[in-house]
Amino acid sequence: MSEEQRFYPNRWAKIILTSAEEIVGRDGVAALLNMANMKEYIDNYPPDNMKKEFPFEDVGKLQQAFWDMYGPRGARVFATRAGEQAFNDGLQSFGQVAKAAQTVMKIGSLEKRMSVGLAFFAKFFNTVSDQVVSVKSDGEHWYWRLEKCPMCTGRTSEQPVCHLAVGVLRGAFAWGSGGQQFRITPTNCIAMGQEEGIIAIEKEPMQM
Repeated sequence: MSEEQRFYPNRWAKIILTSAEEIVGRDGVAALLNMANMKEYIDNYPPDNMKKEFPFEDVGKLQQAFWDMYGPRGARVFATRAGEQAFNDGLQSFGQVAKAAQTVMKIGSLEKRMSVGLAFFAKFFNTVSDQVVSVKSDGEHWYWRLEKCPMCTGRTSEQPVCHLAVGVLRGAFAWGSGGQQFRITPTNCIAMGQEEGIIAIEKEPMQM
């Protein structure tokens, strides 16, 4: 399968856009879509279904529009917030998935529960989208490894651009741990010319 043939489900694309709308408003999303040359989506978000029809190229163009409009630092903050909001909104759309995740995460230490939850969500991502993700770990970190990344598609950068995924993971960890915060850092990125994207998650929660 070539990069041009990879797709996100329509519902995920809609959640990204509606989540962004909650942060910058409908006019702000319209401006982003204009900048991304995606005017066809203004007031016409993808349908609320799981058909894989939203191209990775469009995910990448939308993320680049964040970058162009807000600058690298602002785009990081915006994309992370949008990712967290997308996860929380997705809980409403994927209620059965959330219940299944809670079931598999009931037993064991916090580290064990988070490990099981990460594996569960990686399988879910790989099943319902053309994104390819795997999970590795060592004594101190989990590594969310993006082998095929929609956020990087069509983009080049001198720094990681996968902050939407950082936000999704931040939301997932807060949900799965009962509100605890974990340090989540992108270290490798396909947009930087590396073979895969890697997001490192410290196993020890931050002290608040």
